[in-house]
Amino acid sequence: MLGAEIMYSIGAYQVPVTTQANTSIQVSLKPAKKEDMIISDKWSFNWKELWEKTDFEYQNIIKLSYKDNILGFIKYAVYVSEENIPYALEVLQLESVPKSTRQVAPIGQWLLWYVSQVALSFCTLNENDEVLVYLDSLEEAIPYYKDIIKMEPKGWVTIAPGEDGYAFQFTVTGARDFCERQTNTYGHSQRIYS
Repeated sequence: MLGAEIMYSIGAYQVPVTTQANTSIQVSLKPAKKEDMIISDKWSFNWKELWEKTDFEYQNIIKLSYKDNILGFIKYAVYVSEENIPYALEVLQLESVPKSTRQVAPIGQWLLWYVSQVALSFCTLNENDEVLVYLDSLEEAIPYYKDIIKMEPKGWVTIAPGEDGYAFQFTVTGARDFCERQTNTYGHSQRIYS
């Protein structure tokens, strides 16, 4: 549903990243298309299958790419109240190309910046300490979310039968602080289209 995709998307942006040669280039951060969901051994998630299971009324998949090379994906869901008022966003999947083939950085941080901006733009909360964005992490990614992203750790949760994960969250204040740190560290985004 095209109208619903636009409803919980902030459009497309150019964002600055740093290459291995320590130069700054602009990459694209925007909603993915079905044809972007190619099966490749570089992805741990089956993004083609995830696309087919995405409810675009409340979910979306965003890609970060340089020219025609996709560097990362993030899938998120916006949760709404019975009155259809958005109140929180959950990161369902996040994946960057493997470190061994990665040509630029950061990837995951810009994808998380995008979903944080979606949550700050659409979700209605009364207090700055209310939970705005949350995700469940695999054990190996705990240091990334805790130390680099600086999300608030919440503890162990079951993410699938027989599989534990670690829950993290951003309050409204935490999401704003993260977005500000991101642009202060790497530079400002430029909107391409709404």
